[in-house]
Amino acid sequence: MKTKLIYGSLLIVSCSILVGGCQSLKDNLPFTSVPQTTPVVLADSNTLTSLEAKIYDQINQYRRSKNLSPLEVNNTIAQQAKIHSERMAAKTVPFSHQGFEERIQKIANTIPYQGAAENIASNQGKSDPAITAVQGWLKSPGHLKNIEGNFNLTGVGVAQNSQGEYYFTQIFINSAAAVNNTTPSPTQVNSSFLGLEEATHQQVNQYRLSKNLPPLLLDASISEEARLFSEKMANGEVPFSHTGFDERVKAIGKSVKFQSVAENLAFNMGFDDPVKVAVGGWIKSPGHEKNMRGDFDLTGIGIAKNNGGEYYFTQLFVKKR
Repeated sequence: MKTKLIYGSLLIVSCSILVGGCQSLKDNLPFTSVPQTTPVVLADSNTLTSLEAKIYDQINQYRRSKNLSPLEVNNTIAQQAKIHSERMAAKTVPFSHQGFEERIQKIANTIPYQGAAENIASNQGKSDPAITAVQGWLKSPGHLKNIEGNFNLTGVGVAQNSQGEYYFTQIFINSAAAVNNTTPSPTQVNSSFLGLEEATHQQVNQYRLSKNLPPLLLDASISEEARLFSEKMANGEVPFSHTGFDERVKAIGKSVKFQSVAENLAFNMGFDDPVKVAVGGWIKSPGHEKNMRGDFDLTGIGIAKNNGGEYYFTQLFVKKR
């Protein structure tokens, strides 16, 4: 089988709402909370990913019970949902649909759409926070309308803050491409890459832990920039290089105040485990390995694959100010 791999590294120091029918459902914001009587044990990234998967499963189970087609998970939509949940958890925005139009506009850059909707929820101290969120939505007419709506794509993002509060965002999209049967993009953007990105995150953190370094927190807004660049390389819009790094740094600076930013790239094809090959190559390369061991606390990872079977990896490392 044909195989190849290339690497590059760089371091610098420095509720519910519906759109489409002009209908707003801003009065449907279920919030449930209980007093915290025991120390908060924060969920790790694997737990948050599991909660997101449970939301997908529960929503699609409900849709099937109503003879509605299941929603397809979309990576781009999930990324925007994750960013909003993280911002609500961090209290940088209130528990609300603030910025919904901006989220949908970013999604529209990749996915033409005819309608969009959003459900949000927050809870604390529940034995199963995902089920609690879904049950709250099903009991709320506005949220239920979105769940039963004429949508075909969805994305879910879950975040938790230091107080143990979980925040949930689910975005629903009626893709114009699905209606018009347009040709899909040559870059595959689907839920499978969330798993590859998470695997990359885990392997890099395992390496850092082996060097007695703290793990990096995966940040959705940083991952969005990484993913956009990987998609551009996969599509041939830019060469395999650090082209546009300064622009990515500026984009990160809009949501994260930082001291330094670094970037690792990888490209391979024909391997059974492209993540293991990419991370293994970084570890063997002094420049990449230096970034992996660097004084950073946040990271963003984006993976894309084109029709030629080529995987492109971008990992951004950020030190907060």
